[in-house]
Amino acid sequence: MKSSTRLDSAVFQLTPTRTRCDLVISANGKTEKIASGLVNPFLAHLKTAQDQMAKGGYSIILEPEPGNEATWFTRGTVERFVRFVSTPEVLERVYTLESEILQIEEAIAIQSSNEIGLTMENHKAKPVECIEGSRPLLNCNEEKAIVLYKWPGAHPAEANGSTTQEGNSKVQLMKVLETRKTVLQKEQGMAFARAVAAGFDVDNLAPLMSFAESFGAARLMDACVRFLGLWKRKHETGQWVEIEAGEAISSRSDFSAMNASGIVLSSAINKQWPETPDSNRKAGVDSSKGIIL
Repeated sequence: MKSSTRLDSAVFQLTPTRTRCDLVISANGKTEKIASGLVNPFLAHLKTAQDQMAKGGYSIILEPEPGNEATWFTRGTVERFVRFVSTPEVLERVYTLESEILQIEEAIAIQSSNEIGLTMENHKAKPVECIEGSRPLLNCNEEKAIVLYKWPGAHPAEANGSTTQEGNSKVQLMKVLETRKTVLQKEQGMAFARAVAAGFDVDNLAPLMSFAESFGAARLMDACVRFLGLWKRKHETGQWVEIEAGEAISSRSDFSAMNASGIVLSSAINKQWPETPDSNRKAGVDSSKGIIL
């Protein structure tokens, strides 16, 4: 089936122990297995699956509401959902990094404010006397206009040295914060590129959001909304770090390989083995490892 094929249903066929499953899609009388793995990760992401699991049985069926054309219910949408279940970070990492960036920007703003405050305090120090005597500043020779200041608990030279040291520390801290911000922005750009390489470009988010709404995938919905909102803001302000396409594509395998959730997309294996008469045998499942062989 093509990625754009409109599906009739997607069925999780459970093992007798109800701990593992094959995900089989159906369209126009044809069926195809697209993923295998543990049941629990899917249950954690799908309210519909939880409800059906509670009723017993050995299958969980995903079907759009009757009368709903559901143009979004395609093979591509289901595969992207499976990919999100296996690696939620593919979408969530982008806005997790945004939170860190905002925290650093806040710290930079605070440091800048403190630096300005310190400068203002130095300028507001009370004049004691004019260099030419005890006359007020306004009566001094304007060309000289040199004023002595009182520095509580320290001599002027010592205070000046302390202030300089403090100023240097603030400068170093600002450099560290700015460097960290730059690193995070670069990492965020890469995270965005990886998401796109894994199939989560903005054009595919609307179908995913419809899928999430229809079957109760709350975490997927939240991730899509946040990702889309951040993408719009970054592109409007031109803040995205440009990433070489090759770098993004090179990470595509990260999302099709085996992961902690124990879920594997069949398409990842189909790319490795050309279609042959014994393809079905190679595409069997090793239930002890959760890997399609």
